[in-house]
Amino acid sequence: MDTNYSIRRATIKDVTFLADVIIGAEKSLTENIGLATVFELSEERLRQLIIAMLEEEVDGCEFSISSFFVTCYKEKPVAAIGGWLECYYDNMPSSLIKSNLIGFVFPRENILKAQEKSDIIKGLQFEREKGTYQLEYGYVAPNHRGKEIFNQLMKIHLDYAKQLDPNVKKAQTQAFENNKSAIITLEQIGFRFVKKFVSQNKDILNYMPFNVKVLMEKSI
Repeated sequence: MDTNYSIRRATIKDVTFLADVIIGAEKSLTENIGLATVFELSEERLRQLIIAMLEEEVDGCEFSISSFFVTCYKEKPVAAIGGWLECYYDNMPSSLIKSNLIGFVFPRENILKAQEKSDIIKGLQFEREKGTYQLEYGYVAPNHRGKEIFNQLMKIHLDYAKQLDPNVKKAQTQAFENNKSAIITLEQIGFRFVKKFVSQNKDILNYMPFNVKVLMEKSI
């Protein structure tokens, strides 16, 4: 990266940008935003709710400000990746932290709508491994791609993982199988395929960008 770029921890001032990062990553090269379709929300309403979750400043999941490192170009945020050490905070799994945040912030009627779709999306869900460093929601603004920003953010995260726990052995991330560019980039920086998760439900593409997710990991 040239000297106009810098990387820092995300702060409360970044919540609007982080909401855009999460939505951009959720789309996974499509116009299908899983969080919006499953909860039956407009993109703008989803953005408001994501901001509200981030503003709670709860640590330990993909909706935590503290999970993100941000790349800035001339001090303006242009990229970010989230990451956390699974079960590091009070031994709580990120899925429970995330569920509590959604339950606190999202309207009850939308939570019920999502619960009605649990059978459709369950094939894409998996339990995160305790003690691993989890990476989620990577996004680089289109006009800043091809500049090694993603790679630099990943390196910062993996270095930070070792600072949190020198004994951490691996990092994990997931991607929809249709996002070939993301998978190739992850392979180039040392991630390898571990497992595939498939939804056989014929309606899945009405709610998610693709019906197959891959789990990838890297020793650190």
